[in-house]
Amino acid sequence: MKRRAFITGTTASAVAVAGPLLAAQPAAADTGPTVRLVIDGVPNDLPPTSVYNTTLAATGTAGQARVTMTGKYSEFSVAFPSPYQPHLARVSVWLTGVTPKKGNLWLKLFDQDNEEWGTLASRIDPTGFDGRTRVTFEPQRLSRMTWSGKGDGRVTYPLRRLVLVFFPDDKQSPEPLVLDVDAIEVVGDGGPVATWSRAGALELTRGEDRVLIDGRGRLLDWTCRGRVQSPGVLPLAVYYDNGTGVFCDEATVTVTRMAADEAEVSYAVPGFFTVDMAVRLREGCLELHPKTVRNLWSRPISRITYPEVAYRTIPEAGTMLGIAPKWGGIAHTKTLLAGGFYANYGMPTATHDLILFEEDDSALGVYSVQPATVKPYRPTQFGFVGARARDEALTGLTHRVDVWIGPDRSGGLPATRLAAGGSAFDLFAGYRTDNGMNTWRALADKLDPRLRTGLATSVHLKVDLWQPTGGTSATGQPAVAFDYLRAVPGGPYSVELASYYADGQHDHHYPDFLTFDYLGGPAQFQRLIDTIHARGNYASAYTNPTWWHPDSQAVVALGGVERIGIRDARGNLVTKTHTNNLGYLIGGWRAKPRALILDQLRTFRDTYGLDMMFQDEIARREYDHSADFGAPPYAYCEELVEQTAQSAAILPIGTEGVGGDRIFQDLTSSLGFYLNTMQRDRTDTYDNPNRNGVVVQQWPLGTAVMHDKVAFYPHNLDRGIDTTENLSWALAFGLNMHYQAQHTERDFQTGRGFELLKGLSLVQRRVASRYFGRAMTAFRYLTADLRVSRTTFDGGVEIVASHDLQPRALPLPGALGTVTVAPHGFVASVKGVPTYALIDDAHHQPGYLARWADGRFVPEIAWCPADLAGYRSDVIRPDLRLTATPAELPAGGTSRSALTLAAWDGTDTDLTGAEITWELDGESLAHLETDADGSVWLAPNRGGGKGWVTLRAVVTRDGVPAYSGVQLVTLVS
Repeated sequence: MKRRAFITGTTASAVAVAGPLLAAQPAAADTGPTVRLVIDGVPNDLPPTSVYNTTLAATGTAGQARVTMTGKYSEFSVAFPSPYQPHLARVSVWLTGVTPKKGNLWLKLFDQDNEEWGTLASRIDPTGFDGRTRVTFEPQRLSRMTWSGKGDGRVTYPLRRLVLVFFPDDKQSPEPLVLDVDAIEVVGDGGPVATWSRAGALELTRGEDRVLIDGRGRLLDWTCRGRVQSPGVLPLAVYYDNGTGVFCDEATVTVTRMAADEAEVSYAVPGFFTVDMAVRLREGCLELHPKTVRNLWSRPISRITYPEVAYRTIPEAGTMLGIAPKWGGIAHTKTLLAGGFYANYGMPTATHDLILFEEDDSALGVYSVQPATVKPYRPTQFGFVGARARDEALTGLTHRVDVWIGPDRSGGLPATRLAAGGSAFDLFAGYRTDNGMNTWRALADKLDPRLRTGLATSVHLKVDLWQPTGGTSATGQPAVAFDYLRAVPGGPYSVELASYYADGQHDHHYPDFLTFDYLGGPAQFQRLIDTIHARGNYASAYTNPTWWHPDSQAVVALGGVERIGIRDARGNLVTKTHTNNLGYLIGGWRAKPRALILDQLRTFRDTYGLDMMFQDEIARREYDHSADFGAPPYAYCEELVEQTAQSAAILPIGTEGVGGDRIFQDLTSSLGFYLNTMQRDRTDTYDNPNRNGVVVQQWPLGTAVMHDKVAFYPHNLDRGIDTTENLSWALAFGLNMHYQAQHTERDFQTGRGFELLKGLSLVQRRVASRYFGRAMTAFRYLTADLRVSRTTFDGGVEIVASHDLQPRALPLPGALGTVTVAPHGFVASVKGVPTYALIDDAHHQPGYLARWADGRFVPEIAWCPADLAGYRSDVIRPDLRLTATPAELPAGGTSRSALTLAAWDGTDTDLTGAEITWELDGESLAHLETDADGSVWLAPNRGGGKGWVTLRAVVTRDGVPAYSGVQLVTLVS
């Protein structure tokens, strides 16, 4: 493929590489336009073809064409001189701007009769053409590159031609884009890893560990813990702010031994960069440390990938999971990784600076060593690369760090470690130790004694004041929340109030969070907090310190968004839109916005007595360059970390919790796990082979690393734990229980009433409280179909969960045998003794929550989920219908409601000889009366107040209980 000359030695070696382009030849006699197509170092001057909205002209220089592109879509083509069939690594296009125009430049590749898109190469920008500019395409890293069926960059049919496509930003402008195309370079990837030469390579050793560094600066056969962890590592790629990528295999390389286990490798690409990188063997890891990066080009360096790819051999047998930090953890199975898969993850969707592979007995991960005390903090992106999966059974990890090195400037980067371990949890331990995370405060140390005791047993209950119990009847009636908070059973609850400010609608009028016009004033907000506390619950409220509305009172008082807004690299204010509400990202490092954020927290604490605070999106904001801040893009992340630390000194802080984990050092709770279950699009992505024939599964990466530091919950904007499936995943991942009050009306319509909340409260107290604030010590799928998992925590807490649509036998600890759990059921135990389970029952389809007593599971409460194992809620009905007529009674009056039991379809039910037990919540407001004829009535207590009462009947015949739906009765004044 690529043609290179080698000079090898024992302790140092160098590779001589031709410059990016060969010298231009004199103008040809033919004055027609030509384009220099350089294929693996061999130049070819070829005539381009105008395809659409493009005119071509000669510049007078051989191999250079002037291209004029007009309209909202333009393209031109260059044909290969002969068919080309490599493992295609990249295509680079050298341009000189004449009248450049902002837009996107794409690459199309054609074989015989087929077409496939490459990847978005670059932003074309007039400011980018200070001299010649290169844009780079990497088609082998695109999963859609599938002529061979493997997405590995290798085509089934030879390539015949390239097409460049331009999409201008301003599709209405008549001004054309005019460019001189100096050359197009096509580069193969150098052949299989197995053929990389080991002759003359430098060997580093540390005990039994070793690695070879060849003459191109590539790392071969890294052996650690008795096995080859990576057969090949491409160490480096540099990316500029316009999308151009320049790679280590284009460099002149010098390798110098510094010690038995350390070498310095210098890379130099004329006109682009020089890098001095230390390569070290450390205990259990291979470290790459770019100590000095010198930018030789006219564009800033924005990202550096090291390693560019660290290859991993896919095992022939056993489970292999590629675990990405996306949204708390996504596992890609062996079938996917072997299929030439490529994916990128990073801020703001990643929870940690860590990505890894785990096999049955071995794990390999990549992470940065940049403790929170080290400035600046540089966010990362990650990827799986399966470009060699077909021919060599290899997949790979890539790790990209944000930088900002201006033209003719130098900078150093944090070290990156490829770490080996027997399990993923070995890597987590190294990651935490190397980054100083073990010194962070534990969750218990972030809470005062009252919260430390109560939060562990509390279900998170979100109450949206605009729609406090769901449905149109409650919309715009915040007073309904008072009755709700007084009537909700079980508990305790950690109550988060939302939509209490300004006009009461979510995502409106930020940051006017202390404007209570919707509620009727501050006194009504205080009543809400007092109501929460009176039931022994904990109070928090929703705020958003990251993006604000231009028409809010606070923003106007601060001088408008022009004074406080974030600006991007082009100097434009950065907008943020949710539900058609326009907002602007604000600079919280400025004195006045920061003071407003902190003063609001003090008011919530000192005036209203809140126990905690929810600050939305502080962990997931993208890093935007602020022209007036005069800092690199990643500096915004540092500001959010600092702001969170200051906020947490006032009140315990929870957030959406998806973003760089440096913010976790001060967080109390992370409500950021999306449970991607059947309620969403899981059937197309998870559990079963998807349309690509591969399996993708959730994995608790976020909780596995930080469970002792932060209380984790499902996402507070998501549906929460209202299905059995979500319950099984939440317990497997060590999440705490979460419910949204606006779903209450739906629950009553389907006969569940408050039964779901009762169940969640029991699970929180009996199960989740036992792992609250404890480190997760292991997680493993126990079956090949990934439908049974085992999770363990410090203190001997263990959760075995089924993720199956059918009842399943799960193992009990020790020699106790098995128990059949309900669909998506679970078994919890502590120190080898079972404690709680969701067991199967033929009569009550969703099963029973049951406690362990006298060597067996004893049913405690019938489980009433919103959905069961992927079936919709209208399929799940109580066994009997209970009707209370009327459904409204005067508070403290003498009227009564008649209670009637019938089959769900309304037909009468013979209850002769049945034992009926009534369950009443709200005895302070009402009681039951039985007449001489046996009829049962609900009656209000004399002098009782207004509010809600709920009741249910349990009808037992022949020893088999049947459960009625829950009826709600309102006592009104």
